[in-house]
Amino acid sequence: MAVGQTALDKSPTILKGDPSLANPVKVVKTEFGDASYPGGLDPFYHGRDILACGAEPNSACPGGSEHSKRTVLLEKMQDLNAKTQATSSLQAEFWSQSFIDAIAETDSFRSLLNGACKTPDGNDIACSSSDSASVCPNGCQCSSSKCTGGGATIPDSELGKKLDMVFRLIALNEARNVNRDFFAVEYGGFDAHFEMVSGLNTKLRVINDAIYGFRQELKAKALSDGSTLWDKVTLVMSSEFGRSVSPNSSAGTDHGWGGNAVVMGGKVNGGKIFGLHPSTYNPSDDYNTG
Repeated sequence: MAVGQTALDKSPTILKGDPSLANPVKVVKTEFGDASYPGGLDPFYHGRDILACGAEPNSACPGGSEHSKRTVLLEKMQDLNAKTQATSSLQAEFWSQSFIDAIAETDSFRSLLNGACKTPDGNDIACSSSDSASVCPNGCQCSSSKCTGGGATIPDSELGKKLDMVFRLIALNEARNVNRDFFAVEYGGFDAHFEMVSGLNTKLRVINDAIYGFRQELKAKALSDGSTLWDKVTLVMSSEFGRSVSPNSSAGTDHGWGGNAVVMGGKVNGGKIFGLHPSTYNPSDDYNTG
């Protein structure tokens, strides 16, 4: 959840709901996840330097252990971004402050996630498959006879891991002191210039399984007002760009003008299609640009 220059747009603040509680958009990733640093909340300083230097205490890298090496680099980056000089600009200081804030928020989230499925004093919660719904806290499942983070029906795919992290953060909304969130995840690989049919079949299956598991976990979490977490969630899925109607010579399609969006949620009055599908695929049709 690192901050880059393109992430500093303040327009999400108009979507916060109650200004005292809500947060702007969170972009959830999964790179370099492990047991200590769950996928989806990995700090920018975790991974690449470790892969290059090794993780053993006798490594040539400064800091020794994997965790201490992260700490060494984090301290350097915090110190660097805390400095103000005569040549500093408003934009640079704003970026640096956002950088520091993002790291602090990520560490806070990680701490909440690590303790979400344990007792207040940090011990494991024993459970069984038959009583997990009543024993394990929201956002937790029963695995190996103890409560662990994540949804049992959300697949362990690239997209599934991201939606699982969103599910866990939604379940922790009270602990995070928010009443409204905006999360963003992405799943790429749809620029199908080659063998579109086989590739798309695989991709759509991943999307279907991940969204289905996400929905099932949210529906299983009952709230005090008789609703479920799914009733409080709206999921919007959109494509980056459309594709051409006519295939190319490589059994794929090229860039086109049409696009689509799908909206679903517990309180969405769904089952409707807005817009018109082309009446013909004839190359001479005015709407067929390729």
